[in-house]
This record gives sequence, structure tokens and C-alpha cells, in this order.
Amino acid sequence: MPEHVEKNDPVIAELITRVPTLLHSLVLSLGTAGPVSVDRVAKVERAADAIGASWVSEHLCFSYADGIAVPALTPLPFHEEAVETAAANLRVIQSHLKRPLIVENVTNAFVWQDNQYTEAQFVAKVLEKADCGLLLDVTNLYINSKNFGYDPYDFLREIPAERVVQMHLAGHSATEDGRLHDTHEGGLHPDVLKLTEWVLRHTPCQALVVERDSDLRSFADLEYDLALCRDLYRKWRTRN
Repeated sequence: MPEHVEKNDPVIAELITRVPTLLHSLVLSLGTAGPVSVDRVAKVERAADAIGASWVSEHLCFSYADGIAVPALTPLPFHEEAVETAAANLRVIQSHLKRPLIVENVTNAFVWQDNQYTEAQFVAKVLEKADCGLLLDVTNLYINSKNFGYDPYDFLREIPAERVVQMHLAGHSATEDGRLHDTHEGGLHPDVLKLTEWVLRHTPCQALVVERDSDLRSFADLEYDLALCRDLYRKWRTRN
């Protein structure tokens, strides 16, 4: 999310008249207990207003604590206390933004011990308690399912399908030990595309976004992945 967006910027003005725009935030730290940062919310609100964002999305994680930025999107414990904290923060932030705020599932570098819920149950409880939508990152889901040994389709069947608003898809990489990482490199894995198609068949998802911020040499590198997503979206949205 940009720190400062000018509404009269000619590039932005042209962009928002030609394509739908969405705002994706990294700074709101939905899992942080304590008062919501009014300054951070105001910056997100100004940026969303400037580009005419249909909705704003944010990660369901920690990104700062005690005013100190965390260098990675840190997973939340799947506990009732974390549900209450995230939902309360979401309700406060939504009251300021004047547009929907949806949450994204993240890749988990680790899982906290003694969790009360599965990740899917935890996400579902936050969505219901905050009455908000889900940005379902199917690549994050695929990576977590491989790294932690569960069936991604079980996750999809546990979350409230009617709350899926948007999807993210991206490439990933693997280390020598076989652990997967969300690197946003090129090339969508066939299993990620299968998950995407399942979601389009079973939810009212309105938008697909291909994330690519690593090893991007030209826009042409994206065209194949974009074409795959367009074909899937048109296939299932035409039928519906």
C-alpha cells in the first residue's frame, strides 16, 4: 500500500477509469491486541479513496507488536482470544473505511502449539464474528497443506463458501528439504489451478489476482498466467 496517493495523479486517474481497482494492505496487523492504529487506518482510507477501491484486503496475521514492525507476516495462534482480537480490530477498521474490508489467509512459517482450532475453523470463526469476507489465497493454502500435511479441500469445505470475495494466485519455490515458500515467482502450479477452479465452482468469488513481484522481467511473463485465470473465471462465471 502506498504511503501517499494523490487523487489528481494523471496515471492513477487514467488507471481507475479503465480497470477496477482494489487495495491490498500490509500494515493493519489484525492480530495485534490493543487500540487500532488510527494513523495506519487513515493512510489506508486515503489510498482507498484515491483509487476508488471496491474493497480493501488485509492479512489475518501479526505485522507489528508494541509499535515494532515484524519483518514477516506472522501467523496467529488458532485460539478463541485471537478470534476475538482480530474480529474486534476488523469491526473498528471497517467502521472507518466506508467500504468492505476482507481478510486473507497467510502462509504459516510455523504453527503455534496447543491450538484450539484448525486453521480453517479459526478463519471461519473470524469471518463470522467480524461479519466480513475472505480473500482466499489458494497458493498460500496449497503451500500450508504441503508443509503441514493436510488436505486443502478439507480446508475449503470448512470455510463459509458464501464469504469468499476474491482469490490470490502466485508461483512458489521449494528448498532442498522440500519445504514450499510463497515467493511470488512465475508459473502457477497445476494443483493451485485445480484449487482455483474448485473455488469458482463452489463460491461467489468475484475477482482473481495473480501476484508477481519476484523475477518479473516483463509484462509478457505474466500473460500466460493471466490467460489461464481469465479462462477459468469466464468458464465458471458464464455458467453461473
